[in-house]
Amino acid sequence: MPEQPSLAEFQRWMKSRIRPACLPSPDGDRQAGSPPPVRSATDTAEELLNAPVERLSVYAVGYLARTRESLAEVYEAVCFVLGEQPFTELAHAYAARHPSHDYNLSFAGRALPEFLAGAPVSRRLPFLPDLARLEWLVCQAFHAFEQPLLDPARLAVLPPEAWDQLRFSFQSSVGLVASAWPIRDIWTARRQPRETVNLELASRSQRALVFRHGFDVRCELLDEPEFRLLAELLAGRSLGDACLALSQAEPSAVTPWFARWMGEGLIVRADAAPSSGSEAR
Repeated sequence: MPEQPSLAEFQRWMKSRIRPACLPSPDGDRQAGSPPPVRSATDTAEELLNAPVERLSVYAVGYLARTRESLAEVYEAVCFVLGEQPFTELAHAYAARHPSHDYNLSFAGRALPEFLAGAPVSRRLPFLPDLARLEWLVCQAFHAFEQPLLDPARLAVLPPEAWDQLRFSFQSSVGLVASAWPIRDIWTARRQPRETVNLELASRSQRALVFRHGFDVRCELLDEPEFRLLAELLAGRSLGDACLALSQAEPSAVTPWFARWMGEGLIVRADAAPSSGSEAR
């Protein structure tokens, strides 16, 4: 009697049989030679090893269905804009180009913004890649681990000369996306009846801040100076260097921004440059 394959060997064998024959091609068309629907799903492992490819099509169909379901859960607004059938076709084409390598299907759509950037549908709807970037940030924020907050009293003991050298760390749920399109408004409209949505798209750029507050993920609009400062700080620049980029902003505006970020629980750490010998946590 031949030796039974290990689980890993059997899984690799299943993948090698299912994907080439059963997934759609990246342009959205079913590949040539696709098998007919499976007639039975009661096979044992030994029977599957000797089964023709058409007996395995149920697994590929299931994979596509789960991938489409996962993408629709993360990219609600993209699905809303496209409609159910076009989104299904997009999901199938995406699954062929970017098969999931994550144990959690919630992360299967990580490459959809980049995929949409080169997709034909984005020539007709050019805001789709940015909208997908926003929705991916929302997904990441939802799954992010929350860290202890920075104690404001720690900052009070720092000498004034140390402030320019401070580098801030933020909650891992914090993300920024800027677009030439009103992506936050489109995202907000995703749960309205389609016939009631009437958005002006032209010449309406938006900059959005995404973060989690308790169990809710928030998406708030920022003006350009606040967005630029926060982007610089998220990139790891010191407060002094980041403020140099704000030539159009009044210095007095920075204090209210920090107060709001602290109030929202976005900042978790502030470190001074090593030469100052000071640190706030």
